[in-house]
Amino acid sequence: MTELADAGLLRVVRTRRVRAIDERYYGRTARMFYVSVGQSPGGGPLPLDFNDFKVAAKESAAAYQAHQLWAFIRHARISPERATEFWHRIKDLVQEFDQVPRSGETTYGFAVGLYPMTDYPTLPADKD
Repeated sequence: MTELADAGLLRVVRTRRVRAIDERYYGRTARMFYVSVGQSPGGGPLPLDFNDFKVAAKESAAAYQAHQLWAFIRHARISPERATEFWHRIKDLVQEFDQVPRSGETTYGFAVGLYPMTDYPTLPADKD
C-alpha cells in the first residue's frame, strides 16, 4: 500500500489510533488514472487497448434482457474536424458523469464512442 502512496496514487484520508497502533485509511488521488503503454521491449507492435464496446456489451446484456437498457446508435457522414468537435463534447459529458455524487443502490454504466466506418454504404452525390 505504501508503494501506491509513494507513487502518488493514494493518500491517507483518515487515521485512527487503536491500542498504540495508528490505522491509516487510504483514498485515491484522482477519479480516473490514465495509463499508457510506452515502448514495446524489442520494438515489436504494442498491444491493443481493450474494446470499450465489447466490455459494455457484456455488462449490459442483463439490462437488455430486463428491458432496462437505454441506448442509441447513429451514423452520419461528417468531416474529421466535426468528429473531433463532437468527441470533445462527449469527453465533457463523461467527465460530468464521473463527478456526479454517488447515491442510490444501482450502479449505471455509460458507454460512448465515435469511430470511422469505411465499409458503410453512402448515397450518391446530388447531380444538381
